[in-house]
Amino acid sequence: MKRTLLRGGLVADGAGATTVRADLLIEDTLVAWAGPDAGRAGVGTENCDVIELEPGSVVLPGFIDAHAHAEWPLLRTGYVEGALAQGVTTLVVGQDGQSWIGASAATARYLSRYFGPVNGGLEPACALSVAGYRDAVSGRLVQNVAVLASQGTIRHNLAGLARAPLAPWQLARARDQVEDALAAGAVGLSSGLDYLPSRFGAASEIAELARPLRGAGRPYVSHLRGYGPAVASGLAELTAVGRQAGIRVHASHLWGPPAGIQPAFDAADAAGVPLTFDMYPYRTSSTILATLLLPPELQYQGPQHTVTALRDPGTRAALLAGDSFTEQALGNLYLGCLPASSQHFAGLSITQAATASHQAPGEWALDLLVASGLNVGAHLDRPALTEEHLAWLAGHDRHSAGSDGIYQGQHPHPRGFGAFARLAGHYLRTHGAETGYQRIARHLAAHAADVYGLTSRGRLIPGKTADICVIGPSGIIERATYDQPARLADGITHVIVNGSIVWRNGKPAGSQRPGRIADS
Repeated sequence: MKRTLLRGGLVADGAGATTVRADLLIEDTLVAWAGPDAGRAGVGTENCDVIELEPGSVVLPGFIDAHAHAEWPLLRTGYVEGALAQGVTTLVVGQDGQSWIGASAATARYLSRYFGPVNGGLEPACALSVAGYRDAVSGRLVQNVAVLASQGTIRHNLAGLARAPLAPWQLARARDQVEDALAAGAVGLSSGLDYLPSRFGAASEIAELARPLRGAGRPYVSHLRGYGPAVASGLAELTAVGRQAGIRVHASHLWGPPAGIQPAFDAADAAGVPLTFDMYPYRTSSTILATLLLPPELQYQGPQHTVTALRDPGTRAALLAGDSFTEQALGNLYLGCLPASSQHFAGLSITQAATASHQAPGEWALDLLVASGLNVGAHLDRPALTEEHLAWLAGHDRHSAGSDGIYQGQHPHPRGFGAFARLAGHYLRTHGAETGYQRIARHLAAHAADVYGLTSRGRLIPGKTADICVIGPSGIIERATYDQPARLADGITHVIVNGSIVWRNGKPAGSQRPGRIADS
């Protein structure tokens, strides 16, 4: 039996109200004991690897990223360094209803092009079930990965980009695919109602598709149809799905005015629908540029049709006259993921890039979309999302930390490298160390474990899986910025995944691959 003792630190277990001075014993993959002074408590340390922690170090449950676009880096390398450096031991992927996990070959080809700037392309594009992804990463993971089935992916498998409601036989087969995914270890069902073809599913159709979640005890997780000023209607639709299907629901990367959100929470409670959410602590968002600039109807027939339409002078004139193509709007859009021929513009706003190219910003943006085949990712500054709104969201009892990290392109959003460090700093500044570390443990680990039914993770209690991070005495420090978005966070001295040390003193430790598909 492998035994490891973390000695001399403080423990924030995700269950109590304050940190306590305690040692923590790991046996194989599980937390075996936690308490003050293992020696005096009679806990034997023979045949035990003792790690003496610096005074002031804090031991917490390994963080769980409730919303990450990490299926490709996990498949390619087995870990996400930007997340690992922040203490993240589990990432939940299959988000926004658009993952190539669960895709047919045709759907994988479509999503690799349409959603490539977010999830990366599956190469070669092929059919890949949840079970197939599990097998592909087995024995290769440093971190754990939990997988959601994707509603838009399943819809495309059966109906392509058809806008009509699914026929009864299609809906039955779609439910079968959800059930197959759950049987293979999926922890819920996601949708992305801004994206295609996910947005073609009405609430009633999605509720029928989501019914298998009830028996499995898993949530429906949605990128809503409305955020910001439309957040109340987006949450109302989410609640309607939960009520019709009899399931828990979860809103992805929620934002909007508290005056629009809290009444929707109250309405969900009144309807008997448990509703939670995740969010990252940044004003700027990130997604595919086509979604930010082009009306959905221009994209209904697929990327190639859209590119052809963007060459039409009449279509271009109509777009350039719209609100999305004003100089101010384009000045709030920053380029993140670009083809090699345009990579020198990464990090610039569209207005800045167009000025450098001696071209009008709107014309330059349309030319970029055509030349790239729509394969562009961008970040949108949202002035309406205030620091006060972000603090309200982060402090809410329904909140889980979700970075929405995207690990594609030359200039990614810093949230994938700094969201957990930034949130940790917020809770410590707001609540102080005594209770702040327990808030970190709850918001960055325990809440997400509860949302996704990861019952063995998220808290440092004997019998739970030993997913652990240790924050050193100087705290965890966010280093990623908009100018240097991929800088790793500082301050995490140890990360332990399923009982094995994978990060020590600012760098990966050893060659172990203890990560798993996390379904409990």
